Amino acid sequence: MGLCCFFRKIVCCASIMLTSSSLLAAWVVDEEAGILKNGEITITYEDDKNYPGGIVLKRVKSFPAGEWSLNSLEEIQADTGLVPTTMGSNFCTRNNTLVSYRIPKTIRRIEDRIFSSCDKIRTAPNLPPQLEKIGFDAFFCNWSAKGEIVIPAGVKVIERSAFYGCGNITRISFAKGSQLEEIETLAFKGCHMVDGILDFSVCKNLKRIDPEAFMNCEPDVVIYGDEYKKRLQEGLKAADKENNYPRASTDWFAGAFGIGVHWTTWSTDSEGNKNSFDEAVELFDVPRFVNQIKETGADYIIFTSSWAEQHPPAPCPALDKIISGRTTKRNLLLEISKALDAEGIRTILYYNHGCNGEDPEWMKAVGYSDNRLEDFGTNIVSIVRDLSLSCGKYVSGWWFDSPGSISDAGPHQVASVKIGKYKFPFRELALAAKAGNKDSIISINSQGGTFVYSPCQEYFSGEELIYFPLSGRFNDQGMQMHLWLTMDNRNWVHTGKGFSGLRFKDEELADFISKHTKDGCAVTLNVDIDRSGYLNPKAIEQIKRVLKEK
Repeated sequence: MGLCCFFRKIVCCASIMLTSSSLLAAWVVDEEAGILKNGEITITYEDDKNYPGGIVLKRVKSFPAGEWSLNSLEEIQADTGLVPTTMGSNFCTRNNTLVSYRIPKTIRRIEDRIFSSCDKIRTAPNLPPQLEKIGFDAFFCNWSAKGEIVIPAGVKVIERSAFYGCGNITRISFAKGSQLEEIETLAFKGCHMVDGILDFSVCKNLKRIDPEAFMNCEPDVVIYGDEYKKRLQEGLKAADKENNYPRASTDWFAGAFGIGVHWTTWSTDSEGNKNSFDEAVELFDVPRFVNQIKETGADYIIFTSSWAEQHPPAPCPALDKIISGRTTKRNLLLEISKALDAEGIRTILYYNHGCNGEDPEWMKAVGYSDNRLEDFGTNIVSIVRDLSLSCGKYVSGWWFDSPGSISDAGPHQVASVKIGKYKFPFRELALAAKAGNKDSIISINSQGGTFVYSPCQEYFSGEELIYFPLSGRFNDQGMQMHLWLTMDNRNWVHTGKGFSGLRFKDEELADFISKHTKDGCAVTLNVDIDRSGYLNPKAIEQIKRVLKEK
């Protein structure tokens, strides 16, 4: 049972249908049966007579369209007659108005991201005594929540980032008879507990505490119970040495062939004209684009979520908080990835932090040019997390560009500010990218100089390494090899009038693809794409010829 058990059918006086990729049943609006009185809406079951009570939503302003939150909801209460057992994924993710709620006592399962990034909630979650599951990111970044968290006895695993960033939590305790076995990575990161005491003496079944489960807790965590105290203390000391990265499988990517595009704010239409980015997003022809990709027989695409300038073609609340006017109402990333998924084609998102000199306004706002590097790192991670959540399961991977400008590793687009001892949180970036799909594969583009910037990645980027001796998996971590090659004379981005010519002869391109995919390397060809989303027809036809011969 998921959210379709807790809120099986919504009956309210509002003309909107809300859905989530995690739901099996649709939200239903019935104006006749709905009760709206003084800003309160009573939600009842339409199809389940076992639950005669209802849910009372207080101070409801509106029900806006969207998959991820009821973002005008301020309070949730449950009628005594309601006996749900599960709170499903994403119900109130990123709600910026919700200030209070009470979890019904009958709840046994809290799924992933139920109240993730709800930064106005004032009190710590009241975890019901019968609770058995707390999903990952369940209460992620509930910054304002104050009080004590009591982990019920039936909970066996506290999943990744469950209480990450709950900075005002005063105490964490465990119910008598605790069945707790594992605390996953980042579960309580940044919980600034008043007394800093954790008593694990009642947790007789505890087998593992991730080294980074209690990172940045203030004051330093003290644990009672010698068996667990030693384990955690050692783990905290080793956190920087042990990455403990949840590596996803790259089997689907080995030997695959894909299309890459750089569709950006710089792109022009086929006549060389450039309209506003908002207009371009609205005019992007998704069906035509998908059909062109489908014609090539590609296994996946790499699509730009942000390039030289920070303008993702999608909503992104985290970005809106940093700087206004950079996001779009249309979620083009989700539309494209869903449409491609329906054709059996995977989507990888390309992301660049945009701090390479082309966008000074953004560089200052995000904290990069002012050397507010800790803020910068946190901001980038939050943006990626939002984009990942907005696309969910439909995105299978990420390509992160320009790491040289946020690290002293070089050489790709080296730093324009003094990095000093600052260490960009590559691991947190990778985990944020996996927030919507834990099976996403990650790459940090080192281009051709330093191979691996971070152990927290699944594949090597390999940009324009035409004559580099490659194998499918090249290091002791089994990292998947990948190459990205431009096939148009225009290089990466469509600017100016008309489409560019082709860079390689058919036989040269066929030899390149065959040689590397045969050895298990993934190969991506960058294709010129104009402002409307139309791909260079010359390139498409060449790919079709080459793959047919292959």
